[in-house]
Amino acid sequence: MPSWKGNPTNPAPNTEREPITRSEKPIGDNRALHVRRDTDGQKNITIGFYDIDETILLHLERINLRVVDNGQLIKVPVFYGSPEMWTAARRDGYLRDKQGKIILPIMVLKRTNSGDEENLRYFHRYLKSSVMKKYSTKNKYTQFAILGGQNAPVNDVYNIVFPNHMKLTYHFIIWTEYVEQMNKIVEDIRFNTGDYWGSKKGFKFRTQIEGFGHTTELQVGEDRVVKTEFDLVTHGYILPETITTLENQKSTMEKLFTPKKFIINTEVVATNFDLTQFDANREKWRNPNYPNLPKDEVIPPPGISVVDSVTDQSSALAASIVATLKSVTAGSNPTVIEDSTTATTPSLRVVPVPPDIGGSGTDGDMAYDEQYLYIYSSTRWRRVAIAQFQ
Repeated sequence: MPSWKGNPTNPAPNTEREPITRSEKPIGDNRALHVRRDTDGQKNITIGFYDIDETILLHLERINLRVVDNGQLIKVPVFYGSPEMWTAARRDGYLRDKQGKIILPIMVLKRTNSGDEENLRYFHRYLKSSVMKKYSTKNKYTQFAILGGQNAPVNDVYNIVFPNHMKLTYHFIIWTEYVEQMNKIVEDIRFNTGDYWGSKKGFKFRTQIEGFGHTTELQVGEDRVVKTEFDLVTHGYILPETITTLENQKSTMEKLFTPKKFIINTEVVATNFDLTQFDANREKWRNPNYPNLPKDEVIPPPGISVVDSVTDQSSALAASIVATLKSVTAGSNPTVIEDSTTATTPSLRVVPVPPDIGGSGTDGDMAYDEQYLYIYSSTRWRRVAIAQFQ
């Protein structure tokens, strides 16, 4: 009978009573700092020796070194010395093209030394610089975001490790045919050193030259060759893509998010509010017909136009109105100020609304308001609802 071996797929017991994938994580690992970087388009910032070499070559191209040969301006070619090219230049003292001819003029450079920058040693890999990216795919720039200032958006924050400052030395060799040509090249290079080499939107490195070495070589059966050698000291910096501390390996450019905030204002309302104490006149100022009217001032009645100079002398019209009032009063029994009596035929004149039945007036006086039509006849005021005429 075979011995019992147990379940081969069962992992070994874990003393911390945690899953293996979790127990193997370093102590103090904060998952809140783990942000995905495969969904954003931000490229990690890295600086290497290749970037410094490329910056030096591109800046030499911008200097645009030229010499005069047979009345023509000739551009001086610049090459980064490969091992084969550098060995040939050291052995022969010059360089030849594929046809075997000496290449004049020409400049060759090679990085020969690199070391730490003693003056900037306090900048180390445990220091970080934070850069905030205000707008991203999740926080786009819109006019609505400007108007609604109550929402504090989430911004992307990148923590970048300080680079390691180094001092790099490049050895240059220049060959020309005449001393006059060499003087022109050395003058242009010397005048442009002691400053930063690079571009406005790229890397910039400070450079300096300590001295130049000039020689003139004459060989039997060969052309004369003027040669100058010098060392270009470049103060650069390097920053790899990842950094390893003890057992942890992380990127030199970390991504974080600012907290999301909503700004809410608090409004306080009294709990002992009594609707019976509501003053209807306090909103009087909102009436477009009476702007800025104090609440304790009574709204004036609609204006009435009284024209005394215009008198309607048509007695027939006055008589018909009196007859209409009498017929309406007799048919619908509306509320009247006085019963119907026979009156003389007056002339019509529009006057203000009488205060009561005994108000003063003259036969032919006529008034109206929003509900009634008034006419003075036989020493009394009479009225009828305007709705009776519709």
